[in-house]
Amino acid sequence: MKRVAAALFTATLVSVTVAGCTSDSESSDTTVTTTAGVLDRASDAVSSAANAAQGAISSAQGAVSSMQSAAAGLTSRASGAVDAIQSGTFVAAFRAGYPDLSEGRDDAAIEDIYAETCAAIDANVDEATVVSELQVRAGNGGTEATPEQAQQIYNIAKPLC
Repeated sequence: MKRVAAALFTATLVSVTVAGCTSDSESSDTTVTTTAGVLDRASDAVSSAANAAQGAISSAQGAVSSMQSAAAGLTSRASGAVDAIQSGTFVAAFRAGYPDLSEGRDDAAIEDIYAETCAAIDANVDEATVVSELQVRAGNGGTEATPEQAQQIYNIAKPLC
């Protein structure tokens, strides 16, 4: 913007100088009128350039805002995909490692075990408490998971959380 204004100012000075140094025998009134006209056109050109620059800045700001929104949407979708992969990995590992605890449970019930375990880990609940809660949470049909099973389930969940 400053460069455009400087260039227009320089062009105006050159025009004024050329108009003032004419070899014609024009009167000084004509030269003043010509110079005033050149100055008016230069001023209009500077205003137009300023308006164009402001429009370009507004357009760029709009484009940046649109890109930020698109990036946020992609991040959200990617995060959702990662969460689904992590949850699916836990469900598969739980079913493979603990068929007796998985029996009669749908994936959503096992995903709940994962989600509740991650929530406790994220809340900085100490490991012993989370493992103790897992004995009940992972239990099936009135039978609790063993302390060893609960610890193993914790060990599966923690890196996925």
